[in-house]
Amino acid sequence: MAVGPSLSVVIPCYNEAQRLPGLLDALAGQTHPPDEILVVDGGSPDGTAAAAEGWGAAHPARRLRVLANPERHIPHALNRGIAAAQSEVVARLDGHCRPAPDYLERCLRALADSGAEVVGGGWDVRPGGPGPVAAAIARAASSPLGAGDAQYRRLAGAEPGAVDTVPFGCFRRATWEAVGGFDESLLTNEDYDFNWRVRQRGGRVWLDPRIRCEYYARASLGALARQYWRYGWWKAQMLRRQPQSLRGRQAAPAAWAAVALLGWLPALVWRPWLWAFGGLWSIYLLVLAGDAVRRAGGALAQTVALAGAYVVIHFGWGLGFWAGLILGRRHSRSR
Repeated sequence: MAVGPSLSVVIPCYNEAQRLPGLLDALAGQTHPPDEILVVDGGSPDGTAAAAEGWGAAHPARRLRVLANPERHIPHALNRGIAAAQSEVVARLDGHCRPAPDYLERCLRALADSGAEVVGGGWDVRPGGPGPVAAAIARAASSPLGAGDAQYRRLAGAEPGAVDTVPFGCFRRATWEAVGGFDESLLTNEDYDFNWRVRQRGGRVWLDPRIRCEYYARASLGALARQYWRYGWWKAQMLRRQPQSLRGRQAAPAAWAAVALLGWLPALVWRPWLWAFGGLWSIYLLVLAGDAVRRAGGALAQTVALAGAYVVIHFGWGLGFWAGLILGRRHSRSR
């Protein structure tokens, strides 16, 4: 065991029986292995808890505990896991990821060297399944047209520095206590909200591109649409609490969704506007097609799938955002 602060890894999961053992193997092979691993399962019907327990029995030298999360949601799982953790530092991971062998060592080093409250690294986005659609979704999720200026998805030439958020943050347990834990009323965007509150207290969130983790994207356009609808919906709920937290990469798809779907309305009083509106759509589709052709290397199936993934990301997020903004208050009250 490497010398340093004690470290717990908390893994919220649901239906991750297939991928979880690979993640646990990656943690066992770390250059700085964790002092304990807490798998917080939301009652997965696929046997996730049994898979975790079986791995723990086969690796008795690794302290692994499985906790139940009856609420099934990620922020509840994180708070349960961190509350039960016995270490000074906590690293949050996910069943859809594989950390590099030096992931935890670099997290601890960045936490000590940067003086930041939360540290994290970049994603190497991988296809979540076979075929051109899954490959295109992975490309879209790590490109400027799909990820905007999210630095953890686009690391070419990046230097360590302060950012607005990082995925799978690593932080001291005392930081979690100081900000009041994860907001359990936000079923998505809980990490962005957590990092926002850290920064509002004067703390820093630090991205070190040498901290690397493979992340498996969604495997189908339907799953991608549900994911980004959820992101948009819950971003709207967060904005009810923290309106200053909206970033350009988040506002852009919301604005485009509104313009693209409602921009024809001026034509009700001025018919020539339809030509301008059609031109706007044409420019949008040409930009998507041009980027898709370049990134797919001219392969037709990849090009079509990549352009489709861009459309799903933009409109999934944008429409989810507006639905959350308009309907979210009533939905929250009914919940």
